[in-house]
Amino acid sequence: MLESIVRALRLDRFEPDRIVTSNLVKPLTLAILRGITCLYTLIVIISVWATAKSFSGWAMFFTNESYFGLTIYLVCSSIWSIGYLRQPVQERAQWLKNRSPWWGWLHWLLYSTVITYHIIVPIVYWTMLNVGGNMSALATWQNVSVHAIDGVFAIFELIFNRHFLQPIHSVIVAAVMVLYMLLTFVVRSTKGIWVYPFLNWDRGAICAAYYLGIAIGLFIIFFILLIVHKYRNRWFAKRCAAVNADQQLGASQPQQPPYYDPEPAQNSYQLHSQPQGEKTEYEG
Repeated sequence: MLESIVRALRLDRFEPDRIVTSNLVKPLTLAILRGITCLYTLIVIISVWATAKSFSGWAMFFTNESYFGLTIYLVCSSIWSIGYLRQPVQERAQWLKNRSPWWGWLHWLLYSTVITYHIIVPIVYWTMLNVGGNMSALATWQNVSVHAIDGVFAIFELIFNRHFLQPIHSVIVAAVMVLYMLLTFVVRSTKGIWVYPFLNWDRGAICAAYYLGIAIGLFIIFFILLIVHKYRNRWFAKRCAAVNADQQLGASQPQQPPYYDPEPAQNSYQLHSQPQGEKTEYEG
């Protein structure tokens, strides 16, 4: 059963060294840069938690949930890098190979959601949800951090990492979004509000159009990102080989079944807004 799931999701094509290496910089440099972004997101999310009125009030916003996912991704990436860099260079590939594959697979799926959602969130917020208001300096910083700087961090990852996306992973990305949509109905039934105005079914057909538009937009963005990842890895292939010359890329990959044919073979070197009205403080 588990083997069937792994094959269906193409998780057996995962290469662990992609978590800790870059096409452009050495693993240590990547770890430092990620560590800085990780520290920033931790500060932001702790400050948001500290000023939130309630857990339910925080959790009902997709912005907050997706930002939590971004933070977890960066924390886990930093932990992977620390463990990797602590090993002698000649033992790093084996260290990666000895890790449980499930951690790497879950990390890969998490990345697929993070890179997609943090392109979508800034676009949706600044085009549809930003209503202005006289927010405090703290609330303004929180708002910009989770609705704009998160997109900067996503682009940073897109530029510097070596990940690639699988088409089937779009199903996971969409499934998480569907679960959130179901959560908004729970919020509606318990709190009597729609988290975001465009989700309000009382508006009739226009609401259905919004739901459909978001779904289509999600898949469009995902597959654009898939293509960008693919060609980025091709364009930076020589640079990647140079900065990772001593890293034995591909050596951490477990033995694959006969059908295994990794998509990025060219890189396998030998070797919240408030429902409506003005906002006076950050919520999501």
